[in-house]
Amino acid sequence: MADQPERSGGSAFRRPAGQAATAAVSIAAAFALTATGGIPAAAAPRVDYPSWAEVQAAKQNEAAKKAEITKLQTLVAELQKQADALEKVAMQKAEDALLAQNQLQAAEATTTRLSDQLADAKKRADASAKLAASLVARLARTGNGDPTSALAFSSAADADKLLSRLGTMSKLSESSAALVEQAVFDQKTVASLSDQAQVAETERRTRAAAAAEAQTAAEQAAADVEAQVTAQRANQTVLYAQLASLKGTTAELEQSYAEGVAAQAAADAAAAQAAADAAAAAGGGSSGGSSGGSSGGSAPTPVSSAVDGAIAYAKAQLGERYVLGGMGPDVWDCSGLTKASYASVGVYIGTHSSTDQYNYMAAQGRLVPYSQAQAGDLIFYSDGGSASVARKYHVAIYLGGGMMIEAPNPSAPVRIVAVRSSDRVPYVGRPTG
Repeated sequence: MADQPERSGGSAFRRPAGQAATAAVSIAAAFALTATGGIPAAAAPRVDYPSWAEVQAAKQNEAAKKAEITKLQTLVAELQKQADALEKVAMQKAEDALLAQNQLQAAEATTTRLSDQLADAKKRADASAKLAASLVARLARTGNGDPTSALAFSSAADADKLLSRLGTMSKLSESSAALVEQAVFDQKTVASLSDQAQVAETERRTRAAAAAEAQTAAEQAAADVEAQVTAQRANQTVLYAQLASLKGTTAELEQSYAEGVAAQAAADAAAAQAAADAAAAAGGGSSGGSSGGSSGGSAPTPVSSAVDGAIAYAKAQLGERYVLGGMGPDVWDCSGLTKASYASVGVYIGTHSSTDQYNYMAAQGRLVPYSQAQAGDLIFYSDGGSASVARKYHVAIYLGGGMMIEAPNPSAPVRIVAVRSSDRVPYVGRPTG
């Protein structure tokens, strides 16, 4: 069993003002499409999109109709690729914001710790300085001079000078010398901690600025992907209607068909990648030129009760909104969902960050080749699917059978989908066992 999980709250990063309203307007515009193919300005098609007049004209010639159908299907697929690219950017920016937030929290913890240590050190230094001052006063009264003025302790050098002077006095006993040495040590400790605290505060301010910048970039990316994906879906709605008109079907059927083709292509790619991973594992290598896999030995056997509980928790969130920084109770981002799901069964998988969760799995020796993935494993994504790339921008929970549950990005809620092979890291994290 891993460390005790952190308590999951309902906090999330700030959502940009007006973002919901912008999405609502875009969605309303999409529904404003008429049977004649009118397209609102917010979702205006590209110049090479066919007009309804061109579609109707293509019906008059079989060859022209086939060519137009092929063109429309290509445009639908192209729109999906554009949407996928936008969603990836949003996920990357969101992970950057989470990493910056984690770094800020670490810097804040350091400043708090040093502040507490400095306060305690000052109390000790004050107490030992009073004792040393008392000793100096006694020595002065017995005729050994008056070094009281040297007991300024304004710097470590002053303290060293005082100790040197007192050390030459014949009446300075061993216990008295120890008392003065302690006062000097305490003063030096205060000076050292003060320097460290100043450095830590500078670092905290730097991290705070970086976190604010990353947060703003992530919020902008989230707003962009919502607005642009909504506009693209409006264009797709028209394209599906045009395809239906050419083929004598319905827009709903054309959309289902296109989505089915895309899902099958994703499943085929995932199967091909899994086979490549398995072959690489059998050969002692790793696919994709990646590194950082399992440290060797047999993979741990998942604890079924914990896995079932984590998956049940994740499934209970199906349909709930994606919000940057969300970790419940009804809004989520990718690593917030995975973290809370395993926290619900008492398993710690790392902090609220895809990158940190991957690194935690690696540090615990819990990375397993994807070819050996089992239900409950964590699937990670990075640029190019390389394990050696520092940032893992997405994480999901494997359900088995080539399916996973995820909180994907601002354009979609918590959902169950086929495992995407593009950018998938060739190792999964196994939280239990």
